Amino acid sequence: MDEHDGHDGAVADGETGLTLNELARRAGVGVGTVYRVFPTQRAMLESVLEEAVRQLTDAAEEAHGRPDPASALVDFLRTALAAALARPGLIDVLITGSDETESLSRAKGELVAAVSGLLGLVHPVPALTGENLLKLLCGLVHAVGEHPVERRAAAADAYLALLRGGLAPGGA
Repeated sequence: MDEHDGHDGAVADGETGLTLNELARRAGVGVGTVYRVFPTQRAMLESVLEEAVRQLTDAAEEAHGRPDPASALVDFLRTALAAALARPGLIDVLITGSDETESLSRAKGELVAAVSGLLGLVHPVPALTGENLLKLLCGLVHAVGEHPVERRAAAADAYLALLRGGLAPGGA
Protein backbone atom coordinates (compact mmCIF):
# COMPACT_ATOMS: atom_id res chain seq x y z
CA MET A 1 0.00 0.00 0.00
CA ASP A 2 1.48 3.34 -1.06
CA GLU A 3 1.29 5.98 1.68
CA HIS A 4 -1.19 7.98 -0.35
CA ASP A 5 -3.35 5.24 -1.90
CA GLY A 6 -6.85 4.99 -0.54
CA HIS A 7 -6.70 7.61 2.20
CA ASP A 8 -6.01 10.88 0.42
CA GLY A 9 -9.57 11.37 -0.81
CA ALA A 10 -11.30 10.55 2.45
CA VAL A 11 -9.14 12.69 4.70
CA ALA A 12 -8.72 15.42 2.11
CA ASP A 13 -12.51 15.56 1.78
CA GLY A 14 -12.86 16.34 5.45
CA GLU A 15 -12.95 12.92 7.10
CA THR A 16 -10.21 13.83 9.57
CA GLY A 17 -11.76 11.43 12.09
CA LEU A 18 -11.33 8.44 9.77
CA THR A 19 -9.99 5.52 11.84
CA LEU A 20 -7.17 3.35 10.67
CA ASN A 21 -9.51 0.34 10.76
CA GLU A 22 -11.98 2.14 8.47
CA LEU A 23 -9.12 3.15 6.18
CA ALA A 24 -8.06 -0.50 5.91
CA ARG A 25 -11.63 -1.57 5.12
CA ARG A 26 -12.00 1.09 2.38
CA ALA A 27 -8.60 0.33 0.90
CA GLY A 28 -9.32 -3.40 0.92
CA VAL A 29 -6.18 -4.26 2.87
CA GLY A 30 -5.50 -5.77 6.26
CA VAL A 31 -5.44 -3.59 9.34
CA GLY A 32 -1.84 -4.65 9.98
CA THR A 33 -0.81 -3.22 6.60
CA VAL A 34 -2.31 0.16 7.48
CA TYR A 35 -0.71 0.19 10.93
CA ARG A 36 2.70 -0.54 9.39
CA VAL A 37 2.35 2.51 7.14
CA PHE A 38 0.65 4.73 9.74
CA PRO A 39 1.35 3.83 13.37
CA THR A 40 -1.36 6.27 14.51
CA GLN A 41 -4.32 8.18 13.15
CA ARG A 42 -2.30 11.39 13.67
CA ALA A 43 0.55 10.04 11.51
CA MET A 44 -2.00 9.36 8.76
CA LEU A 45 -3.34 12.92 9.00
CA GLU A 46 0.18 14.37 8.93
CA SER A 47 1.06 12.30 5.88
CA VAL A 48 -2.02 13.44 4.00
CA LEU A 49 -1.56 17.12 4.86
CA GLU A 50 2.21 17.36 4.40
CA GLU A 51 1.78 18.17 0.70
CA ALA A 52 -0.55 21.05 1.59
CA VAL A 53 2.14 22.42 3.94
CA ARG A 54 4.68 22.20 1.11
CA GLN A 55 2.28 24.01 -1.23
CA LEU A 56 1.98 26.83 1.32
CA THR A 57 5.77 27.04 1.48
CA ASP A 58 5.86 27.37 -2.31
CA ALA A 59 3.20 30.11 -2.12
CA ALA A 60 5.21 32.01 0.52
CA GLU A 61 8.40 31.71 -1.53
CA GLU A 62 6.58 32.90 -4.64
CA ALA A 63 5.16 35.88 -2.73
CA HIS A 64 8.67 36.73 -1.53
CA GLY A 65 9.64 37.93 -5.02
CA ARG A 66 6.73 40.34 -5.48
CA PRO A 67 7.39 44.11 -5.50
CA ASP A 68 4.89 45.05 -2.73
CA PRO A 69 5.75 42.85 0.28
CA ALA A 70 2.69 43.83 2.36
CA SER A 71 0.33 42.97 -0.50
CA ALA A 72 2.29 39.79 -1.15
CA LEU A 73 1.91 38.83 2.52
CA VAL A 74 -1.84 39.41 2.43
CA ASP A 75 -2.12 37.43 -0.82
CA PHE A 76 -0.17 34.60 0.80
CA LEU A 77 -2.58 34.69 3.75
CA ARG A 78 -5.52 34.58 1.33
CA THR A 79 -4.02 31.46 -0.28
CA ALA A 80 -3.30 29.88 3.11
CA LEU A 81 -6.79 30.74 4.36
CA ALA A 82 -8.40 29.11 1.33
CA ALA A 83 -6.19 26.02 1.75
CA ALA A 84 -7.03 25.73 5.44
CA LEU A 85 -10.76 26.09 4.83
CA ALA A 86 -10.60 23.45 2.09
CA ARG A 87 -8.43 20.98 4.04
CA PRO A 88 -9.86 20.17 7.48
CA GLY A 89 -7.08 19.44 9.92
CA LEU A 90 -4.48 21.64 8.20
CA ILE A 91 -4.56 24.34 10.87
CA ASP A 92 -4.23 21.75 13.62
CA VAL A 93 -1.23 20.26 11.86
CA LEU A 94 0.32 23.72 11.37
CA ILE A 95 0.03 24.92 14.96
CA THR A 96 0.77 21.67 16.79
CA GLY A 97 4.18 21.92 18.41
CA SER A 98 5.05 18.24 18.20
CA ASP A 99 4.81 16.17 15.05
CA GLU A 100 4.80 12.41 14.74
CA THR A 101 6.52 12.41 11.35
CA GLU A 102 9.95 13.90 10.79
CA SER A 103 9.12 14.87 7.20
CA LEU A 104 6.16 17.00 8.36
CA SER A 105 8.33 18.62 11.01
CA ARG A 106 10.86 19.57 8.31
CA ALA A 107 8.10 20.83 5.99
CA LYS A 108 6.68 23.02 8.76
CA GLY A 109 10.15 24.39 9.53
CA GLU A 110 10.55 25.32 5.86
CA LEU A 111 7.14 27.01 5.89
CA VAL A 112 7.96 29.02 9.01
CA ALA A 113 11.27 30.09 7.45
CA ALA A 114 9.57 31.14 4.19
CA VAL A 115 6.85 33.07 6.01
CA SER A 116 9.41 34.70 8.33
CA GLY A 117 11.37 35.78 5.25
CA LEU A 118 8.24 37.28 3.75
CA LEU A 119 7.47 39.12 7.00
CA GLY A 120 11.00 40.50 7.04
CA LEU A 121 10.38 42.30 3.73
CA VAL A 122 7.42 44.30 5.06
CA HIS A 123 8.41 47.80 6.25
CA PRO A 124 8.11 48.63 8.98
CA VAL A 125 8.78 45.03 9.91
CA PRO A 126 5.78 43.67 11.84
CA ALA A 127 6.48 42.35 15.32
CA LEU A 128 5.53 38.85 14.19
CA THR A 129 7.40 35.65 13.52
CA GLY A 130 6.40 33.06 10.97
CA GLU A 131 5.02 30.97 13.83
CA ASN A 132 2.94 33.95 15.05
CA LEU A 133 1.55 34.43 11.57
CA LEU A 134 0.47 30.77 11.39
CA LYS A 135 -1.38 31.28 14.69
CA LEU A 136 -3.01 34.38 13.24
CA LEU A 137 -4.04 32.25 10.27
CA CYS A 138 -5.72 29.87 12.71
CA GLY A 139 -7.79 32.79 14.02
CA LEU A 140 -8.67 33.87 10.50
CA VAL A 141 -9.83 30.37 9.61
CA HIS A 142 -12.03 30.30 12.70
CA ALA A 143 -13.44 33.78 12.06
CA VAL A 144 -14.18 33.14 8.38
CA GLY A 145 -15.53 29.66 9.14
CA GLU A 146 -18.16 31.21 11.44
CA HIS A 147 -19.80 32.87 8.42
CA PRO A 148 -22.28 31.08 6.14
CA VAL A 149 -20.49 29.46 3.19
CA GLU A 150 -21.88 31.98 0.72
CA ARG A 151 -20.42 34.88 2.77
CA ARG A 152 -16.99 33.43 3.49
CA ALA A 153 -15.23 35.04 0.53
CA ALA A 154 -16.51 38.50 1.54
CA ALA A 155 -15.60 37.83 5.18
CA ALA A 156 -12.08 36.76 4.18
CA ASP A 157 -11.71 39.93 2.10
CA ALA A 158 -12.84 42.09 5.04
CA TYR A 159 -10.49 40.43 7.56
CA LEU A 160 -7.55 40.55 5.15
CA ALA A 161 -8.22 44.23 4.35
CA LEU A 162 -8.10 44.94 8.08
CA LEU A 163 -4.83 43.08 8.35
CA ARG A 164 -3.44 44.88 5.29
CA GLY A 165 -4.31 48.21 6.94
CA GLY A 166 -2.36 47.17 10.00
CA LEU A 167 0.69 46.43 7.85
CA ALA A 168 0.66 49.90 6.30
CA PRO A 169 3.27 52.34 7.63
CA GLY A 170 1.74 53.97 10.69
CA GLY A 171 -1.03 51.33 10.89
CA ALA A 172 -4.60 51.71 9.71
